[in-house]
Amino acid sequence: MRKKAISIHSSRGGTGKTVIATNLAAIYAVKGVNVALLDLDFCAPSLVDVFSKGISGSVKHWLNDFLDGRCRAEQALIDVSKAYGLKGKLLLGLANPSIEAIRNMMEKSRAWEVTAVKRLFSLRSRLFDAMDVYCCILDTSPGVQYMSVNAVVSSDIAVAVATLDSLDLKGLENMLAELYDAFAKRSVVLINKVFPETRVWSSDEQTDLIGKMEKTLKHRVIGVIPCYCDVLQAKRTSLLAVDKPYHPFLRNLEEVAEKLDGIKEVDMEEQVLAE
Repeated sequence: MRKKAISIHSSRGGTGKTVIATNLAAIYAVKGVNVALLDLDFCAPSLVDVFSKGISGSVKHWLNDFLDGRCRAEQALIDVSKAYGLKGKLLLGLANPSIEAIRNMMEKSRAWEVTAVKRLFSLRSRLFDAMDVYCCILDTSPGVQYMSVNAVVSSDIAVAVATLDSLDLKGLENMLAELYDAFAKRSVVLINKVFPETRVWSSDEQTDLIGKMEKTLKHRVIGVIPCYCDVLQAKRTSLLAVDKPYHPFLRNLEEVAEKLDGIKEVDMEEQVLAE
């Protein structure tokens, strides 16, 4: 497996982006791959709650602190692999959920933004070169806020998560053209919450849907995941990849992980050189 950073992004909230990011990270770690999962949604942080069972004690340093230059990369990361019985390391970089921290991040200057993206690149390099991490997953804020743009720019592969909602697809279409294509970013689309799980639909229907989406969005669709009611109703602290490893949602996501691994190395090499 080639070392890579994957941003999980969406044009709007409610697509299931964070559920996909957390379980994708866990899927890799279950297989023995060392993973870093970074919460770059500073306006609505959630990973500190998702992984509350695996975090012992209070968080001493947040990703906010690292981007502000108040701590080293290692200090802003928490290893939760033992807490979840994972073969590989799972390092978390958490965004501070306090109202004060959220307000502070929203008031940052353009000069700070430039420094922050440089620090994000340095964190990526530190993870890959010194901390034996093979996959860094960036859970971004939806839309085109500065930190979500920074996450997309600093990733090797951008995964844009969408539902079939018409407003969602229109927003995604605009975002792909105005952000991803503008940065010549290697990107794919993942369609989530497609039809209820109870609907039986043929492989031909799925292939037809993918073809239509690719024609409309002009980007590769890497997967189509049904809407599973129990996933929507599950506690946010539940990691399906650990608690329910045979759930069909996980099988869908494992196929996505395999396709992400299969994206040509030369494409990523060219992207890193361009950056």
